[in-house]
Amino acid sequence: MKHWFNYRGFRIRLFKRFLLRNWGIGLSVPFLIILGFYHFVVTYPYFRNFHEWKEWTVYIQPVLVSLFAVGLATAFSFGVIRRSELKDGFFMRRKKMEMLARYMFSNNMIERKEVKTEKGKREKLSFPKAYYRSLGDRDIFTFATGNKFHNQVISLGKTLSEMYLADLTKINWEMGYISYEFLMNNEGKRINFEQVIAENGKITLMQGVVWEYDKLPHMLIVGGTGGGKTYFIYSLLYALTKEGRVHLTDPKKADLAEFSNFKAFKGLVCHEKSDIISMMEEAEQLMDKRYLYMKRQKNYTIGKNYRYYNMKPEFVVIDELAAFVSTLKGMEYEKFFSYVIPLVLKARQAGVFLIFATQRPDVDTLPGAVRDNLMCRVTAGRVSPTGYDMAFPDSKDKAFVNKDIVGRGYIDIGSGIPIEFFSPLVSNNFDFVDYFQKLPSMPFTDVSDIELTVEAKQEVNEFYDEIEEFEADFVDNVKTEIIQEQVKKKEENIDKLMEKANVPVSYREKLNKVN
Repeated sequence: MKHWFNYRGFRIRLFKRFLLRNWGIGLSVPFLIILGFYHFVVTYPYFRNFHEWKEWTVYIQPVLVSLFAVGLATAFSFGVIRRSELKDGFFMRRKKMEMLARYMFSNNMIERKEVKTEKGKREKLSFPKAYYRSLGDRDIFTFATGNKFHNQVISLGKTLSEMYLADLTKINWEMGYISYEFLMNNEGKRINFEQVIAENGKITLMQGVVWEYDKLPHMLIVGGTGGGKTYFIYSLLYALTKEGRVHLTDPKKADLAEFSNFKAFKGLVCHEKSDIISMMEEAEQLMDKRYLYMKRQKNYTIGKNYRYYNMKPEFVVIDELAAFVSTLKGMEYEKFFSYVIPLVLKARQAGVFLIFATQRPDVDTLPGAVRDNLMCRVTAGRVSPTGYDMAFPDSKDKAFVNKDIVGRGYIDIGSGIPIEFFSPLVSNNFDFVDYFQKLPSMPFTDVSDIELTVEAKQEVNEFYDEIEEFEADFVDNVKTEIIQEQVKKKEENIDKLMEKANVPVSYREKLNKVN
């Protein structure tokens, strides 16, 4: 929708290269005024009546008072500005404008114009039109196009993402302008371990970040040692074990292998190569049985998933996938993935979901047919550029930044847009062993009485033929819905911010534009 007036934010000008310094001086002015008043009232009368100018001791008090006042003014200014920056407040927004001004100046994005003066000619410098606007947890940078800096400004997305350590979520084009929209301060959306909830086919992983596994099935977790991958898996288990049954594999016999000693996981944990392959075979058979169970219900309706028939979901978690796949020889490799591929392609409606965790998601570890169908992708800790390319192959132009924060990474919940992610925070006094030892039996739907005879298998294959095209279209439509929902939430958030600022409705419609 077009408007008479489009508010783009604060104009970036040359003087804003020193914005924080100038604000610091401004905040110091009250102290300097008081200091001047002190010297006028106390120091000046004293020196006017005192004639022993060579006596150095007479200068001690005025100098100490001056130093104290200047030091106090400096400390106050620095404290106010720094506190605001840490709280993502007023001065953090000024800092972002200053950073952009300095970037533009250092990269010679300057318009030069000769102007006549009484003394002749002088060169006038200015920035091309550039704006900064803050909208809650989003920042928008807008640049004029069609000038001599056109090629520079249309490729600024990755650079700005690296400068501000933010996620580029949208690029908006309009005649004469390009806008980059970034998601900021995701660490503030981090939730506690106990707040991870799975219900109705969804699991909340961070404020505003929900993985809808019923619609966008299967997950890939990528992370190195010490990056928080294991604790993230624990967080998933904490929620998923209340929603359905979880099967675990740990080929390295490390953290997850201990779960075999817990009552709730009896018979659901394995770590030997042959047992893991057998578990995947059983998972495929479980998928077939669950489809037969659904099809034999009186209320069977094509297109409805397991939840429609009051069935509980099943989750298969494979940790250290790369280490496991590296041990597979010849036919073992073919056999393992002959079970995995049907599951990632067809298991969604049956309610069987795969979660793979690995340090490197390369082609040998995850063939394209598998990786492309893992809808939710998560990284935890430091990941190599190649690792990011493998985890998020459609986001090669995105600036992925490693930070030394345990549990910090990126997540794509199926929209195709990775954003900064902080896995749930676990308190130091939480005892995982004690919690999972006391965990009651997990809920599940018993389909053990269904036999996979030759006729039953043929019935299942016919069923798969019916749903194959439906599944592909369903996932594509859900991706589109998620993107549209994110856009809608953004617009609603803008309206709330405008309303909070008491902006009139008529004027709000004019301002509500960077799309």
